[in-house]
Amino acid sequence: MKESKLHAVLTALIDIIWLGILWTLCSLPLITLGASSAALYYSMVKCVRHDFPEPTHAFFRAFRQNFRQATLLWLVFLAALCAGVLDIVAFSRMGVQTGSFLYAFSRALLLPLPVLAVWSFAYLSRFDDPLKNVLRFGVYLAIRNWKQSLLLLFEFALVALISWLLPQIAPILPGALCLLMSFSVEPALRELSAGQGRADDWYNE
Repeated sequence: MKESKLHAVLTALIDIIWLGILWTLCSLPLITLGASSAALYYSMVKCVRHDFPEPTHAFFRAFRQNFRQATLLWLVFLAALCAGVLDIVAFSRMGVQTGSFLYAFSRALLLPLPVLAVWSFAYLSRFDDPLKNVLRFGVYLAIRNWKQSLLLLFEFALVALISWLLPQIAPILPGALCLLMSFSVEPALRELSAGQGRADDWYNE
């Protein structure tokens, strides 16, 4: 019994690391980061949390199926990120003090982006909807579940700090972060599935 539990834990750990490596490799072209993120969330929940036995197959299946939508979604977030960074650069060149309210506000506008990205890519990995619906539900979920959104932001910051302090464990961090975030995101997605009358057994496909 103990050996079977140990085997399950080791298998899950290997899958977490492996899926994180797949995400890193498939995100290297940068343009594919959106598809990789949707695939990582899908395969992490399907294989690690629901014991589906083929994480590589699940990852690349989701990568292919969501490639177009996820790439367009990623470009939307990338454009918003670039606009925010350009604002900060413009304020700096205009001589706005780094400690001023305006400068701080321009930086604060960037904070919702990673949280909205998590909700949106998780939703995309679960539902087949047009891009505008993915964005709409991403915003809706982030606001409706604001406590979880704050927790996601904290988890982002925590993993960023760990990667800076312990760069040698960087390979396990993408998968570990995705798994950690899924515990905040999945209850909201299951509730949404039930409210829309959609089947929630996608991880058994």
